[in-house]
Amino acid sequence: MSLISVNNLTFGYDGSYNNIFEDVSFNIDTDWKLGLIGRNGKGKLHS
Repeated sequence: MSLISVNNLTFGYDGSYNNIFEDVSFNIDTDWKLGLIGRNGKGKLHS
């Protein structure tokens, strides 16, 4: 089993007053499935 670990994540957009995430930490087991849900154009990450 593998583990993805995120520690002390803070994220915000340039020019935005508030951060989207602030000091968030979590672990995800690679057996999990994770998705980001939100309306179109609301800033979900893409590649």
